[in-house]
Amino acid sequence: MVEIFNINYNQYVYCVGTAHFTRRSIDDAYESIKSLNPKDVALELDWRRFKHLNTACLGCPKRGSCKGLCEFTGAADALGNVDANIWLIDMTEQEIRRRIRSRMTPSERTRMGFQLYHEVDEDPIWLWEKGFKDRVINSSKKQIEASRQFFPSVWRVLIDERNVLMAARLAWIASKNLNEGKNSKILAFVGAAHVEGIRDLLMNPLLIKDQIRKFNLMFTEPTHIRRVAIQWN
Repeated sequence: MVEIFNINYNQYVYCVGTAHFTRRSIDDAYESIKSLNPKDVALELDWRRFKHLNTACLGCPKRGSCKGLCEFTGAADALGNVDANIWLIDMTEQEIRRRIRSRMTPSERTRMGFQLYHEVDEDPIWLWEKGFKDRVINSSKKQIEASRQFFPSVWRVLIDERNVLMAARLAWIASKNLNEGKNSKILAFVGAAHVEGIRDLLMNPLLIKDQIRKFNLMFTEPTHIRRVAIQWN
C-alpha cells in the first residue's frame, strides 16, 4: 500500500466545491478542467452512482442541455479525448446507510419523525447560480451545525467520516503519483460542505490516520477509471 501519512497534500490536490445539479457547478467543472488540464480527476462518487449517472445520460437526447446533468458527469465529459484518470473517492451508498443505521441513537430515531425548520431568506440555488458561493456555503455550515445537534450520528457519517475516507483516497492518489515521479495537480470535485474538512485533513495526514482509527473506517483504494485517447483516422 502506498504510504500516505508523511506529507502535506494540499499542494497536490485542488478541491472544487460544488452544488449538485446547478448550471454554475457544471460550468465550474468545465472551466477547472480547461484551466488546470489535469491528468487525475477525483469525483465524490462511488462506482454505482458513477455508472448510473453516465448510463442515464448516455442515450438521452437532452444530454447537452438537460437540467438533470450534474457537475460530475460534466467533469468527465470535459476531459474530452485525452489520456486521463478518473478516480471515484466516495463511500458507497450501501456503506453510508449501514453506518448511519448502526450509529443512530434511540433519541435520534425519535426525532426523525419531526421536521427541522429554519428560516431561509434567499434561495440558495439562486444565490449559487448568481455567483454568491461564499454566502451559500456559510449558510450551509450553519444548517449543518444545527442539524448536527439533533442528529450527531447521522452527520458524523455524512460529513466527518466521508471527509476522512475521501481525504485518505486523495492522499493515496497523490502519493502514488509522487512514487511514479509525477507531481501533477489532482482536481477533485466534492460537495461544498466537504471542502474545508478535506483540506484540513490533507494538511495534516497524520490526522487522517487517527480519524480512520477513531471512526473504525476500512481504507480501500479509490476506484480507478482510465480514459484513453482515441486516435481518429
